[in-house]
Amino acid sequence: MVKSALIIPTGVSSLDLILSGGLHTGYLTHAFGEAAAGKTTLALHFVNAACRLDVGTVYVNSEGESPIERLEQITNKKLDAIENLVTILSPKSFSEQGTLIDDLDLYSREGTRLVVVDTLTRLYRAALEDKKTNYAAHRELNTQMGILKGLAKERNMAVMVLNQVRGRMDESQGFEPVARNIMEFYEDYSVRLKVGRGIAERIVERLVPDGEPSKSVMYLAMKGFTAKRSTEENSEMESEESLTQEQR
Repeated sequence: MVKSALIIPTGVSSLDLILSGGLHTGYLTHAFGEAAAGKTTLALHFVNAACRLDVGTVYVNSEGESPIERLEQITNKKLDAIENLVTILSPKSFSEQGTLIDDLDLYSREGTRLVVVDTLTRLYRAALEDKKTNYAAHRELNTQMGILKGLAKERNMAVMVLNQVRGRMDESQGFEPVARNIMEFYEDYSVRLKVGRGIAERIVERLVPDGEPSKSVMYLAMKGFTAKRSTEENSEMESEESLTQEQR
């Protein structure tokens, strides 16, 4: 049976506006940004939205910290209340991550429409530290992205891949996503997150596809992104940033 198209919104109108309504099934969205930009918070907004729509999520978490506490904050529910809708997988190596991604069909329950990989390139960069395996790591990353793109297209799922950044050779150009060429080849949507100047201020910008509107100023709070700054809550969030899951 062919699954109908679905848009998974964040629920924050100004953010959904720049994403053409939210995450679209059938498409791969690549979100990248510096540490503390709020990449995980953005992804968990979509997990929360998927739960509200009663559709399932597979969340591949390659980070050292668990996303559960942050997920519970954003959903305002304990994990056991939504565990029938959220499957969390935690690979310990890049090769194990590849195996999990290759077997995502096995982990996708009936009704799963969202896949999140957070962060796709963390274990990849660790693999690059061994120069003998550089080529194999590049090839494996390309394979993983190909599988994820195929999952989006063939299974009509929304796939979101979070990515780290690195400084460009020309420092005046700021930072760029890790493995930029591979990411650009497979992405349908590209979103950049940056730390703003104000308390808990974050800038979310859609780079692909181009067109207006493409940028939104958001604020990090305990329950996720907000369009307006709430001084007390945002200040509390700012003070805990070094401890929370989205600070990668």
